[in-house]
Amino acid sequence: MPIDPEQLKNQIPYYLTAEPAQKELVRNLEALSQGATAGYYISAAREPNANVMLQGDGCRGFHLFSFDTGERRDVRGIVLSNSCDISKENDRPIAPKIIFAPIVKLTAIESRLKARGLEDQAIEDRISAMKRQSVTNIFFLPAGGPLDSDHVVLFDDVHSMPSSFQQGVQRLFTLSMAGFYLFAFKLSIHFCRLHENVDRRPEDDAA
Repeated sequence: MPIDPEQLKNQIPYYLTAEPAQKELVRNLEALSQGATAGYYISAAREPNANVMLQGDGCRGFHLFSFDTGERRDVRGIVLSNSCDISKENDRPIAPKIIFAPIVKLTAIESRLKARGLEDQAIEDRISAMKRQSVTNIFFLPAGGPLDSDHVVLFDDVHSMPSSFQQGVQRLFTLSMAGFYLFAFKLSIHFCRLHENVDRRPEDDAA
């Protein structure tokens, strides 16, 4: 599914739509949705929230439990939880868990596709679609900053861990404004497609 920058623009809060910020943000979103690899991350020198975990942050030190083996291992992942929900400043009677998805090397995904028997051209087309952010359940992360190669996030590979373990998590990167809105938009598409065309009315109301 191609990402439409105009559709994205409708999801941007009002305070970000004033000129000239709107034009710059929409221009950056359009570039990323067309396969640009620059502009995804904030420079570490400009990071304004160094001690705060934000939605869309890439981190190392997440604990993942393997369903197949029951083993626990540390992985790099991206934060799916809402920033406010996991803020240390929000004292809650029931502590929230940090929801994350592992960051996977794109070469590992290519290997999976080859193992499924896909032809080289089909694999090339699939990888190209990922880089254009056209695959709804996958978020592409280009090489840059702490990532020495292209990576992806699979939105259907979701895990959680107690927020009490947050102190052991180290940030790798923070998404730029355009990168974050593209991330949040794709996340909402993956989990909240309201146009599913399923009639959920009681039988009496459906008549």
